Amino acid sequence: MKKILFSVLIMAGFSTAQAQTEKGDWMVGGYFRLNTADENTQIGFAPNAGIFAVDNLAVGGNLMLNHTKSGNNKYTTFGIGPFVRYVFTTATQTVRPILHGSFSYLSTKNKIGNVSSSTNTGVNFFIGGGASAFISESVSIDALMGYDRTKYTDFDGSGGFAFNIGFQVYINKGQMAKVTGKK
Repeated sequence: MKKILFSVLIMAGFSTAQAQTEKGDWMVGGYFRLNTADENTQIGFAPNAGIFAVDNLAVGGNLMLNHTKSGNNKYTTFGIGPFVRYVFTTATQTVRPILHGSFSYLSTKNKIGNVSSSTNTGVNFFIGGGASAFISESVSIDALMGYDRTKYTDFDGSGGFAFNIGFQVYINKGQMAKVTGKK
């Protein structure tokens, strides 16, 4: 089984990608995060969707949902905001360099023990680069690294290096017209 999986991954890496990054095409995807440690669990989900405004330049929106439990303390964060992504590409590249930036408005509910709870608002931004590795004609696994900074109202901000892995599904404008019923 391991040999078969390895062979499929190798063939996918050498196959020719025909992903859609032309004006009017769409990309939909995101990432999922699960982190567990001693008395600390974090679950995160960040879906996104965007349209290519011009060839290779996508603009869109992203959501962020995170839940962290550390001992008796719980933190639930909701974020929403825009993103922009540039894909350096030709139609035959399997691995394509990308630049990515996003900005999110955040709302975090904090429950400290069984005693108190509060809600804080703030902002987060990420700017970085990486690569999209196409495993089929229209699906990529994305790796991004860059600078991530979060600042809550009335609190000092913090930032530093971030590494994200996710996926994207690319839908050309003809396929999207069929899905939406528009021609």
